[in-house]
Amino acid sequence: MAAARPSSSAPYSWRVETIPFDLLKLGYHLGLAVIVGGSLVLGAAAAPAIFAIAKTRGEGGTFFGSILARYDGLAILALIVVALTTVLKALAFETIVPQIVARWIALAVMAMATLYASAWANPIARGLRAATEDWDSLPETSRARREFMTLHRRSRRAMSVAVLAGIVALFFS
Repeated sequence: MAAARPSSSAPYSWRVETIPFDLLKLGYHLGLAVIVGGSLVLGAAAAPAIFAIAKTRGEGGTFFGSILARYDGLAILALIVVALTTVLKALAFETIVPQIVARWIALAVMAMATLYASAWANPIARGLRAATEDWDSLPETSRARREFMTLHRRSRRAMSVAVLAGIVALFFS
């Protein structure tokens, strides 16, 4: 018995005219996967595991800070991909309807939160830690530690906001 050939009206038939849209959709979803999935993995799996096996909290901070530095660059690149694909999809394939507007708002919130955490708070916190000699022996009440913890808390909140906004954007995709 011969296999049936997909009809041209099949939802996922590979026609040449769908390739540009499919590539935009791939870039968009891949960028969101990095931002949403990466943040979830870092916060829910990597950080707890690293701090559980590190000999000291300072050692865990050094290890996780190194991982986070790499993620921050990747998150910014993913954000650029999401922004470009969103603009191109809007110009070429979409009409303005409430769901599209809701997605754009979610993407704008995600972008601001990602930029705050990955392009501002995290690099400043890492720089503060690196510029302070004998970081691990500083008392918790020191100005540098308090400033670091403020940046850390705000970055965690921003990453949580980015994840939630990214999930909303995925829902409206």
